[in-house]
Amino acid sequence: MTLEELQLKLADINNLVARFQTSAVLDKYYSEDIVMIEGDGTVTEGKEACRQGREYFFNEMLVEFRESKLISQDIAVAAEKDYDFVVIANWYNDFTIKIDNQMIDTKSNQLSIGYWKDGLVVKESYNYPVVSVI
Repeated sequence: MTLEELQLKLADINNLVARFQTSAVLDKYYSEDIVMIEGDGTVTEGKEACRQGREYFFNEMLVEFRESKLISQDIAVAAEKDYDFVVIANWYNDFTIKIDNQMIDTKSNQLSIGYWKDGLVVKESYNYPVVSVI
């Protein structure tokens, strides 16, 4: 995959994410063996397990979605041979979630680091404020 091809894929991904269509992104751009690492350290392996996690968030936790906006995005050629590119994206998110009958308004930045190989994301980690339930 060339840098230009990656940039086209990222434009599509960013458009879909901004509309909270993460299932479409997962289907189209993530490896079957994807490894996702959440902000709290939770590791999910495999596309189907990641899909279930996303569905749980959107169907069970998300109460109101107000905004998701890309702030910045950088691309680097990967130093490790296991990857072709590394993409670092900073998103601003504004939504309300429900955890254990507690409503939590979230307005925060999320930093994601995606590792690409052969045209697909094979690993992605997220850094965001972790919500504590009292």
